[in-house]
Amino acid sequence: MTTNDSILVVGAGFVGLATAAFLATKGLTVTVAERNQFIVDSLRKGKLHFREPELAKRLKVVVGTGRLRVVLPSRDIYQKASIIIVAIDSADQQTWKMKLAAFERMAAWIGGVKRKQPAVVLLKSTNILGFAGLFRQLLDQAAFGHEVQLVVNPEFLREGCAYEDTVRPWRVVVGADDLKARRRVVRFYKKLLSASVPIIETDCASAELIKLGANLYLSHRLAFIHEIAEYAHLQSLDITAVKQAIGLDPRIGSDYFEPGLGFGGSCLPKDCYLINSRESETGFTFHTAETALKINERVLDTIVASLQIRLGRFKGKNVAILGAAFKPETDDTRGSQAVKLALKLRRRGAKVAVYEPFLTGADHIVDGNLPLAHGLNEALTSAHVIVVGTAHRRLRNLRPKTVAALVKNKLVCDRFGLLNRTTWKKHGFEFV
Repeated sequence: MTTNDSILVVGAGFVGLATAAFLATKGLTVTVAERNQFIVDSLRKGKLHFREPELAKRLKVVVGTGRLRVVLPSRDIYQKASIIIVAIDSADQQTWKMKLAAFERMAAWIGGVKRKQPAVVLLKSTNILGFAGLFRQLLDQAAFGHEVQLVVNPEFLREGCAYEDTVRPWRVVVGADDLKARRRVVRFYKKLLSASVPIIETDCASAELIKLGANLYLSHRLAFIHEIAEYAHLQSLDITAVKQAIGLDPRIGSDYFEPGLGFGGSCLPKDCYLINSRESETGFTFHTAETALKINERVLDTIVASLQIRLGRFKGKNVAILGAAFKPETDDTRGSQAVKLALKLRRRGAKVAVYEPFLTGADHIVDGNLPLAHGLNEALTSAHVIVVGTAHRRLRNLRPKTVAALVKNKLVCDRFGLLNRTTWKKHGFEFV
């Protein structure tokens, strides 16, 4: 792979755009294929369709210079590209099955033309274990597919820091069964990244396990601290001290160790399901994934039970949920525990008002068709209980005196420890 290669990035999400913008910033010319016409039009103007501050700035620059262009998918762009980076949504979030149709079409287009130099496909999309082998078979069914080099090159980006993590990754994993393909991609990354970035070379299947295994560990770590926090809450213990003391053990650490409403988003829950997908046909069950998902669901059920004890029947009760994004400082509600909690409460008869500060232009959340309050005051007015749904920094600035004048009951559920309990209790608020 050289800097003269024609680069195609398939998918204009966090991973695809962070990768494309980084490559374009390095002086390469990159084409991004995206099937959503609205997103294509927006990106062509240099406008990002989700909240990712640093990426938004970089995107505007590279689109302006012409080094990054955005198009609708077509056979032509696949056949012209010598480097194809696949960063599409690979699994159905309802059934957790692979979206094979997109990959079948992709394989036919990539392998349908002969090139002077073999094209290399980098699979960044997270897939089931063994998917690379399946995609290899799809490629080989095309006329020239056997010439295509396949590499599993998983991403490890944190939403909110997608561009920064692309520029300065903690590690790069290059998984290929073909040694030439592996070396080709390693050389490419060494030209782009700092020499201090570790590059792990392995086979396709091992690279797949690295990605899913990393997210499985993070999911289980979060499930652990949530279970500890759940017990501490039920016994009125000092969870702050418990968490701090456990985390001070250097073998454990305090990063990614904060309790709240559980883990959400488009990665951790999905990967806990994918690693045990029946489609993989491994015959192996990762019980840690099952446990993490079970604990994650129980967190919300415990909160619902606690609220019911304090409120009695939910019917006719107003619940204000502050924050709907799955993690702080983002506007992404996919897999959000706050949204799931809102839907659970609504099904039990509660009137739920959801406020998300980074979705001020939206009327509702697609998942569950959940209406959004048009402002903080609207969400808080006549609330019987306030639930902190996302630990957005700006919510720390809530003034209990101002809030008290709006709500019906001075009752708060803050599992993140975002609000200063001493201050709020002085103004008559109780925490549940």
